[in-house]
Amino acid sequence: METITNFRDLGGLTTRDGKRISDKKLLRSGELSRVSIEEQQVLLNEFHLEKIVDLRSLDEVTERPDKVFEKTDYVHIDIFKDITDEGASLDDFIKIGSAERSREYMHTIYQTMTVNPSAQAGFTQMIETALSIPKQNSFLFHCFAGKDRTGISAALLLEILNVPKETIYQDYLATNKFRVKENQEVIQLAIDNGANQGVVEALEVALNVEAPFLDTFYQTVDKEFGGIELYLKDSLRISPSMQEDLRRLILVD
Repeated sequence: METITNFRDLGGLTTRDGKRISDKKLLRSGELSRVSIEEQQVLLNEFHLEKIVDLRSLDEVTERPDKVFEKTDYVHIDIFKDITDEGASLDDFIKIGSAERSREYMHTIYQTMTVNPSAQAGFTQMIETALSIPKQNSFLFHCFAGKDRTGISAALLLEILNVPKETIYQDYLATNKFRVKENQEVIQLAIDNGANQGVVEALEVALNVEAPFLDTFYQTVDKEFGGIELYLKDSLRISPSMQEDLRRLILVD
């Protein structure tokens, strides 16, 4: 996709027991504010897109609303709704102004997304929405850049689907390959507006993903909730039967 940043189909990823995710079923991306009519038609006609989950804040949605897709349900879930101390906008990282502090801030964001009750409720709603799609249709979830809120969402879905953690990390880190052009544009605009080297380095951290950020999510899950299985079942309220339903919906032999 040329007009959707960080788009990819998770179809083809294999599970620990030899099954695989169906093609054109589970889609992740950045925002859909600039998607072309042609690529909308591809998503509708070839991917049979049924639902879009937008994980951005209300301000982000208002400023850059997704394009409207005909006959597709749009669900807005603000993962940062009740998180007042940590924002993830580029302005926040411009104010930080250094790579070291930006990296510390990213770890804090991942910790907060893991433990905050409203964020947990948002991830629950995201998974429930995935469960509601017809078997022949697809589900797309996204945030602004498709890397942090979307990255945790992808990790949760892939954990339920029994995808190996190594594969989950590979998908997570693929963002750095898919966002090269967009990241360069953001950095250049900041430079044109007078950003110093510290700000540029802070933005480079903010615009990419690093394995230690996802490590922080898993370490927080282990420390605070006793592991991913208990986190899904007890904190996100995704029961074993719901998890099995998702596997039946998404996986093929």
